[in-house]
Amino acid sequence: MNVKQLIQNYPGTKIDKVPFKPEEESLYFYEEPYYLAIPKKSISDQECFLFKALLNRELPPEYSKHAELWYRVLIRDQQIQREERDNRVSIIQFQLAATLSPEDLFEWRRALEAFFDSSAAFIYLSSRKGLVVVEDDFPVTEDELTSIANTLENDFSVKGYFQIGLRHPLSPIIRKVFLEEHRLFEQTVTQTSKAVTCVEANFFLLLKPLTKESKILDETRTLIAKDQSWISIIRSIWEHQGNISLAAKKLYMHRNTLQYRIDKFYESTGISLKRMDGLTIAYLASL
Repeated sequence: MNVKQLIQNYPGTKIDKVPFKPEEESLYFYEEPYYLAIPKKSISDQECFLFKALLNRELPPEYSKHAELWYRVLIRDQQIQREERDNRVSIIQFQLAATLSPEDLFEWRRALEAFFDSSAAFIYLSSRKGLVVVEDDFPVTEDELTSIANTLENDFSVKGYFQIGLRHPLSPIIRKVFLEEHRLFEQTVTQTSKAVTCVEANFFLLLKPLTKESKILDETRTLIAKDQSWISIIRSIWEHQGNISLAAKKLYMHRNTLQYRIDKFYESTGISLKRMDGLTIAYLASL
């Protein structure tokens, strides 16, 4: 798409790399990496039809007055005023696996909001993506959000993916923190079947590019590549914080069998999955 030519041919066209609300009645699209709004007054009916056929139609951001501060800070990168720096908040990011009809999307959003306290701020960035900003007084646990996600999926037949962010003060760096959590969420959505994840569990994905360059992990990666069952074993032990009994139960494996596999892994690599430092190295190699 020739952005410069589009702006030249259709006066008033606005283009940005982050979601925005058009100032006038417009056709709103998303063509990676741009969000664009073309004023309806500058195009003919035939051009309107062609744009709808050729470009990915999208919904502009939607948010309440209560959420406007967060939209300005997190999305538009506006400066925070001193009096707004009191509470600590966590940012829940979500993405639907498929696009709902306008009617179902409206109902899905209202259903989501009903699960949260009135202090929560909802920012709908597009037809599939959005944020929930939760204040420190009303935190949401992973189990609670999993229950919410399962209920919504059962009611609307569309899976939703959620990530619970860490708690942060409303400081000048919060947008940078949000963007890093957002990059982490974008990676996680493509690699997990879990409806709900959290930043602390996903954080090691940020280190993945660095581990790919590590020669120390080459042999471990080779071993894992030859036998993919190591991935589920290592990650299950990791998820259960080294608890062999719980990991074996998750893997539908006898505890003694898992213990045998752990011993064989040590013989082959010198890495002990019984130690958290060794388990961490193996987990990084499995990413």
